[in-house]
Amino acid sequence: MEERAVLANIATIITKDLLVDDSSKHNNSGGFSNNFALLEGSDDDEAEIFALMQRKRAGSKNAGGGKQGKQTKTLKRKQVDEIPKESKSRKTNKLEWKYAELNLLHRYVDAQFESFLHMRKLTYLKIQQALQETLDRNILPGFPTPQTTLGLALWKLSTDEHFEEIARKFQYPWSLCQQVVRSFWHIISDNYESFIKWPNSLETQQSTLQGFQNVPQLSCFQELFGIIVLKRVDIFMECEHAEVAVVLQLICNAENKIIDCYVELEQDYSFEESPIGQTLALNPRTMPSGSYLIGSSRFPLKSYLIRPIEAECFRKDSIFNKLLEPAFQLAENVLDSLARRFQTLYALEARDLNEVRLIVESICAMHNLCVDYEDDYLEMSSGGAQQKFRWGGVISGRQGSEKDAKGLRRRVELIDALVNTDEGD
Repeated sequence: MEERAVLANIATIITKDLLVDDSSKHNNSGGFSNNFALLEGSDDDEAEIFALMQRKRAGSKNAGGGKQGKQTKTLKRKQVDEIPKESKSRKTNKLEWKYAELNLLHRYVDAQFESFLHMRKLTYLKIQQALQETLDRNILPGFPTPQTTLGLALWKLSTDEHFEEIARKFQYPWSLCQQVVRSFWHIISDNYESFIKWPNSLETQQSTLQGFQNVPQLSCFQELFGIIVLKRVDIFMECEHAEVAVVLQLICNAENKIIDCYVELEQDYSFEESPIGQTLALNPRTMPSGSYLIGSSRFPLKSYLIRPIEAECFRKDSIFNKLLEPAFQLAENVLDSLARRFQTLYALEARDLNEVRLIVESICAMHNLCVDYEDDYLEMSSGGAQQKFRWGGVISGRQGSEKDAKGLRRRVELIDALVNTDEGD
């Protein structure tokens, strides 16, 4: 008799749990069913408990499956090769922000603000307004307002301070600073195409081609569509407990905006395996017919990617290589402006490669916004002079192939068009 009483109590507890769970589902979906088919024709207490437990397990499984599907859809991106564990649980992280809002515009006078954030106050305000809707739509419950989120994120990106230093400066717990800033990186990455735009429409493609025609040193390259550049960066990777070398690959246009970015471990990097390399190989129409990128000798020669002549046999070869130099300088200036404005690149730390990608995409997105708003802080701070700037490094021992027949033919055509044959022989 006592045993049946115990079983009855267990069944009652499980039933209450199910009713609470079903009530929650009812609130979210508008209806629920309390039919327990196994219980209607059974007087056995053990069978009743078994049926209740099976129902509860099934409910848990269904809830988990729906959530996982939603996260997979959210994180689907062409440049992310793997989904790390922390990304899968990002949407479930709970945070209770019970601290004062951070208003950097009011906290610092102009000179102080510009020395920390490396941009004008007006630029910062325009970025805040531009991101307001996106942040409002994506910030999780319990997180601070977009104002605080943007302030912490841009402070982290613009300085080489660790989270502990930022937490002490603004008197916030450092773990909360981490969560807020990392949520910002995810939001920017999830909206990648809003900030880092490959010219896809006929209008934007023609505008991109025309942009290089407005640069005197590059106007001779009538079909130039972009300049591709590499930078080697050493990053402390928490998952490896060591410094790891990664390669940053960028493509920029004549307005110094970044139209494509990609990050890969140095040991695994190749242009052909990068998303844009694969896309161009499969679909040359990604760029206008006859157009091309210019890259250094570390890139392979293709019909759509022109690199310098490796072995200069004639005078015209040397002349052609010199014509390419302003393109390399433009790309280097873009890289330099990235590091001068976003100094976290000096001492970059990340949990894994995916987080490195999130950080780099956020930096490139903020860079493009600064270009959009014509922020001239970097030029004014250097007195308008072009300063040599050193950060990161070059990829050692890697030379691109020159064996592509179409690439060789395309480069010969360019040399004949750009260099006077009589002068060059």
